[in-house]
Amino acid sequence: MNSPGRSGGDLSAGRWWTLGGAEMLDVMTSVEQLMALGRVVHIGTDAQKSVRRMEFVTVVCVLNPGKGGRVFYTRQFAKKEMTLFDKLSMETWMSLELALKMNAEFNLPEEKKRIWVHVDANPDTRYDSSNYVKQLAGMVAGSGFPVLVKPDAWCASHVADFAVKNKHRRIPVAKER
Repeated sequence: MNSPGRSGGDLSAGRWWTLGGAEMLDVMTSVEQLMALGRVVHIGTDAQKSVRRMEFVTVVCVLNPGKGGRVFYTRQFAKKEMTLFDKLSMETWMSLELALKMNAEFNLPEEKKRIWVHVDANPDTRYDSSNYVKQLAGMVAGSGFPVLVKPDAWCASHVADFAVKNKHRRIPVAKER
């Protein structure tokens, strides 16, 4: 079982796929090449609890304004029982750790290293995650990356959520006439 985040799992070395199901053999090189073309990278992670474990999906969205973009994702697993703070911290750390690795390893000029980290927490006090927004966003900002939180954290709250729930694998059923 893969162990995420601080426990030693290197997300960049894991298995990565596109939303279309193609496996990416070298996601780091692919992302670096796209960034060299001036593309902006957004990284986000979301988690889903299953019967036996917690599944984390980290996505890298590389935008090509006006033409869409590319999405790459990887999966990691952890123990099922986890507090909300631990889950949000793990999600944020996994995204941040990947951003730090890309920033350190990519041989690009600083103006090409545009990486945004999305945090899956909501500042609205109606949500329990609001208690942790400042701490989680501060962890990202303190590491030198621009940060987005809900409702603006689309990479974590929509794209990663889409992948963790396997919505990209659902085949539409044709309606009978």
